[in-house]
Amino acid sequence: MLDLFPVRKPSSIRRAPAPTQARSSETLRRTGSKSYQGHRDQLMAVHGPVCAYCGLSFPGEEITLDHVQPRKGKVAYDRADNLVLACKSCNAAKADMPFLGFLLARRARGVFLLHYGEHLSDGIKQTVRGLVEKPL
Repeated sequence: MLDLFPVRKPSSIRRAPAPTQARSSETLRRTGSKSYQGHRDQLMAVHGPVCAYCGLSFPGEEITLDHVQPRKGKVAYDRADNLVLACKSCNAAKADMPFLGFLLARRARGVFLLHYGEHLSDGIKQTVRGLVEKPL
């Protein structure tokens, strides 16, 4: 009789690493301080020291890296497609506020964010476009 469904012994089954284990080292690589500096340097090279929210230029040392979607301890939000350059004033005004609330306070922020945030995730850009394109 043919054994159509052979039973494997536990030692012969190859298990993939748990998802959290597989992501943790990759995430740490992406979110380390060197990575932040790399993201900042790349954005500075493309746009110069310009705030993605107010569109004003600042001396390089006065521009910060901001999470568009606040982190709130979530490592996934540390990706490059959630980071923009921001002046200290806009970064402080935004703090951990939901980004839609921050953009609704001044709709021009959305226009600037679309211009200086072409690298942002499609979800963020789609949300901002919907906000900017709505009639007043």
